[in-house]
Amino acid sequence: ITLPLAVPHCTTNDTELMGYSIPKGTLIIPNIDSVLKEEGQWKFPNEFNPANFLNEQGQFEKPEAFVPFSMGPRVCLGESLARMELFLIMVTLLRHFQFFWPEDAGEPDFTPVFGVTVSPKPYKMGIRLRQPASKT
Repeated sequence: ITLPLAVPHCTTNDTELMGYSIPKGTLIIPNIDSVLKEEGQWKFPNEFNPANFLNEQGQFEKPEAFVPFSMGPRVCLGESLARMELFLIMVTLLRHFQFFWPEDAGEPDFTPVFGVTVSPKPYKMGIRLRQPASKT
């Protein structure tokens, strides 16, 4: 996840949640990252693994806990645009370039770097232009 925290909200009434008293006017900052790593919701909660999105037959299945764009009435308005743009960018890159892990790069380190966003540690990636298909 790129942004681990969602947009801040404010309680409109005194509320009790799981035994905690939350007074009216309290600033709430949802931690989406915790939902996306909730044990019991994922087969592999602490690692990127495509099997988290596959059922027993190997078919794609969107888990209920997958909420990278939030949910409900406050879902990100740009979700469909973001999905479309990501798809177009990835398809274009994969169509024109080959990506590979260089031999001298060593083993990948997937430890996240936390800040305002969450990003991977810097790494080397090999990229080469794909050869156009020959016309026959």
